[in-house]
Amino acid sequence: MVQMLESPADWIGQICFKSISGLKPEDALKAKLALMSAFVNVQKKLQQPSKDKQGYGYKYADLNGVIKAIQEASEDEDIAYIQQPITVGGQTGIHNYLLNSQGAIFDFGSYLLDIGSPNPQEYGKALTYARRYSISAIYGIASEDDTDAKEFNSKPDYMTPKELKGMTINYDGKRKDLTEVFAMAMAGDELAKQVIKDKDNSVNSKIAIKSISAIYEFSKGLLKDRDKEKSKQDAEDQKIREIVDGKKNPTKKKDPFDGIKA
Repeated sequence: MVQMLESPADWIGQICFKSISGLKPEDALKAKLALMSAFVNVQKKLQQPSKDKQGYGYKYADLNGVIKAIQEASEDEDIAYIQQPITVGGQTGIHNYLLNSQGAIFDFGSYLLDIGSPNPQEYGKALTYARRYSISAIYGIASEDDTDAKEFNSKPDYMTPKELKGMTINYDGKRKDLTEVFAMAMAGDELAKQVIKDKDNSVNSKIAIKSISAIYEFSKGLLKDRDKEKSKQDAEDQKIREIVDGKKNPTKKKDPFDGIKA
């Protein structure tokens, strides 16, 4: 990413607080203080948006509701926001900024999401999701019911084969199909093994890997059960053949008088 602003910056955790280049130090400080004051005032005046949309078992405020609440609270304040769409490899998301007319900037960094299927619809949904969640977090907006813990505990921690389709992972500097990398790891590829076991993989990647492992273990179980059933059937077939062969070739009874001379 190109660095366009080269002025001195302060940091608040992972937030970069800076100003446009060319400002005198006293003007830069004044601009920063003004932006901080406006931000605090907006949060004081901000009304939580109505959660009038129905999600997956919960209600939430959509992006329009969140933006409207921010705009209403910012009406008399010298503050604005920029949500810059960005795409990096198999991820897409938003880079968030707050700024004022005096030249101060809050740089909140990027909020990126993994994209399962690289098509316009998936990118659009991811961008909307990233915009709503990231700007809500910045302004302290509770855009949905607090059911995260419940949903996390009750939601199956796996992906369906349809969801796994198109999932990619970084392999040797390139995005590669996750199922292919998993197969390479199973075949003994050391780099693939490291990629699959990497603790820094995204949450979606970890769930996908766990899902592929579960599918693999399930298939092994099916094959094992099939082998057992085949062995059982073979044993039963053998018994039937022995019975049939016995009827075709009955054992001749020995005559008790054989060998006795008259």
